[in-house]
Amino acid sequence: MFTKTLFRLYPLILFFFFQSLSSHAQFVITGRVTDAKNGDPLPFATVGIQGKNIGAQTNFEGVFTIRAKVLGDSLYVSTIGYKTRKKALDKNAPSQTLDFQLTPEAKSLDEVIVYSGENPAFKILRKLRENSATNDRKRLSAYEYDSYSKMELDVDNISEKFKEKKVMKQIQGAIAKFEKIAGEDGKAVIPTFISETISKYYYRESPSRKKEMVLKNNVKGVGVKEGGFVSQLVGGNLFANYNFYNSYVPFLGKDIISPIGENWKGTYKWFLSDTTDIDGHVCYGLEFDPKNDKDLVFVGKAYIDTTSFALVQIDATVGKEANINFIDKIKISQELEQTAEGAWLPAKTRFLVDIAELSKNSAGMLLKMYISNRNFVVNKPKELSFYDLPIEVADDAKETDPKFWQEARHDPLSPQDLLASKLIDTVRNVPIVKTYVEIAEIIASGYKRFDGIEIGPYLYSFAFNRIEGMRLRMGFRTNAGFSKQWVLKGFAGIGTRDLKLKYGGEVDYIFSRRHWTVAGLRHTYDLERIGLTPELIADNKIFYAFTRWGNYFGAFYRRENELFFKTEPVKGITLSASITQRNFDPLFKFQYRTQPDLEHASPSKDFYDDTFLTLEARITKNETYIMDGNERITLDTKRVPVVTLAYQRGLKGFLNGDFNYDRFTAKVFQTFRLGTLGRSTYILQAGYTPSNLPAPLLFPHLGNQTFFFNRAAFNTMHYFEFVSDKYASLQYTHNFEGLFFNRIPAIRQLKWRFLTSANILYGSQRKENLKLMEDAIPVFNPRHKDGELEPRYNFSALDPSIPYVEVGYGIDNILKILRVQAFHRLTYLDHAAPDGRRPAKFAIKASVHFSF
Repeated sequence: MFTKTLFRLYPLILFFFFQSLSSHAQFVITGRVTDAKNGDPLPFATVGIQGKNIGAQTNFEGVFTIRAKVLGDSLYVSTIGYKTRKKALDKNAPSQTLDFQLTPEAKSLDEVIVYSGENPAFKILRKLRENSATNDRKRLSAYEYDSYSKMELDVDNISEKFKEKKVMKQIQGAIAKFEKIAGEDGKAVIPTFISETISKYYYRESPSRKKEMVLKNNVKGVGVKEGGFVSQLVGGNLFANYNFYNSYVPFLGKDIISPIGENWKGTYKWFLSDTTDIDGHVCYGLEFDPKNDKDLVFVGKAYIDTTSFALVQIDATVGKEANINFIDKIKISQELEQTAEGAWLPAKTRFLVDIAELSKNSAGMLLKMYISNRNFVVNKPKELSFYDLPIEVADDAKETDPKFWQEARHDPLSPQDLLASKLIDTVRNVPIVKTYVEIAEIIASGYKRFDGIEIGPYLYSFAFNRIEGMRLRMGFRTNAGFSKQWVLKGFAGIGTRDLKLKYGGEVDYIFSRRHWTVAGLRHTYDLERIGLTPELIADNKIFYAFTRWGNYFGAFYRRENELFFKTEPVKGITLSASITQRNFDPLFKFQYRTQPDLEHASPSKDFYDDTFLTLEARITKNETYIMDGNERITLDTKRVPVVTLAYQRGLKGFLNGDFNYDRFTAKVFQTFRLGTLGRSTYILQAGYTPSNLPAPLLFPHLGNQTFFFNRAAFNTMHYFEFVSDKYASLQYTHNFEGLFFNRIPAIRQLKWRFLTSANILYGSQRKENLKLMEDAIPVFNPRHKDGELEPRYNFSALDPSIPYVEVGYGIDNILKILRVQAFHRLTYLDHAAPDGRRPAKFAIKASVHFSF
């Protein structure tokens, strides 16, 4: 019994022995350990004198200090995932400084571990999970703290060939300076952006709310313009506030399995490596390695308190082997501090993303972030209204006074930081750099920005179709440089064949950014297509642009006037109201009966005017927005359902409206994780109108006759093939991520992702609506010449007892940007499309998208 107890205490006895030994030292060795590739400090690295039982561990900044009575010939440094390095010691120097730059190296724990009985790390990890209810920050009703964050974006992997490029030759002097400061074994990185931020962070657990108030910031970068967008992004707590107690650590829409989450044993291999003191807490050091490195997993080291079994520090890295695109490495280092209530909060976080080179002759990018938190206040939640604006920037946030930052920083700037700030001033004034920045900005936003105005979007500038011929279009919008309240938008376009001017204009006024209250008035005249109008396609701008090419069946001219109002009175609920007047002037043979009860004696019309009132509510939870000038952008990935409810009321006689009607619609969208099986996305929709209306005013279901995949469409259905006055649909897609392909040796390096989908639609039309569209008495239309109109289309209804069904399967992440999916149409195989053709039973769709 005594021997067994002594064996358990042996690491602690050894630790205190070396601590007492070092207290009488007469030699002092200091230094800093960094990653040779990116200059990032390496915490928790073991530093020791070769041949002596004397050593230390680097702190969160990668700094170490060793005190010894005797010296050996050399000093070594080792840490998980890096090659061990040695440097000679000067035995006669009472103090010396040795910096190390370590080169990354793949490591496999199971090559060196042999256990008799249960792995000793398992007991510690079970204790950690048992005590998580006490240690996890989620037990707190609320917390807040003062935060300092520093963000830097660098160019790295600068090859000799890349240095020969014109843009690099103009900053050769700066490169030489960084090569010198990187160290004898380090590689130079060229900073393009650096920021510092002082903020206050607030969190409330139930209901979950978070808020970051940016008090001061100092932003400097290549291509960075003054504005609220960058000021909001530089605060780090909303984006890098990681909690490893959760089963998954989210990163850019991906869910990385946490090493100390519920699946710690099934996903990771563990090794109990050492015991050490961290700020007065004696901790177990546990190394972890994934069982399958192609999964979304970490490799690294965690320190667990021997008394409370709380996570004290963690250093976790996702390598280039993982199924994530464009990323060579993701590294998260976190140091936690215990609060008065017992739970632990992140005191320091260091975050690094190493973005891979797109080709052998290009350079990569590094995103670095450091966050320091202090002055924790717990269990004092604010009123819910306090969290209405998740990110708030103080009016006087811009602060460039060097004296202020010297006092406000939690830690002094490193020599690399000071040089980076000076270099950015040089780089951003190079003419060719300015050109590259402008091109990248146009590609990202679709607009060319000037002071106060933006020209675009260029995606809609050109098209070619049968009706318009070559279509040319140009638009504009004002930005915050013009006004922070007034927003002006407009466009003008013309076709070389129809020679009709299309145009539009809009005036918006922003009453409140906190509750996002906006009112506006718009007028447009343009050529549209049934079932492919902007309100149906929503935000799929690429798909909408491509529907303007080709034969352009089902076309009509539409003049539209709309007055709208939108507000978010309560966090998570957006209300909108609008009054809209539209007309429908088709370019195909179209008649509807104005008095269908009179059978064939009913008068008919081939156009109509529609005036209607719309009331809409959008309900979501924990959605985070930031402001890009006068545009509000959502950052959340919809991990909870987003519900949209709408009601429309047709107003006959008002502004020439031809119909009274009621129209109800509902939509639910969500993406969620199914554990290790991957991620699912669904769109659930339903609509109902009890009124008698022409087919275009019912619900034309969105088909897809392009080669491009559209998540919201039925991809084997023709355009406006089916129309319903009552319907319900489910569009479901599941992406298995790398679950299957990661386990096939021959193709696992390709990082493909297998996905499946199913689209189901139930719908019908009442007899009254079908009768309305039966052959009517033809009318003479003076607006069109004989022979100009297309043939009459058949607006078919679905059989209420037979759903429209299509299923699909495919491969995502081909060459990191392609998605190819095959679809099988299972029902209505003999149904004639509106143009008389039989539908395809099988279709292949592709899309190009950038995803991590």
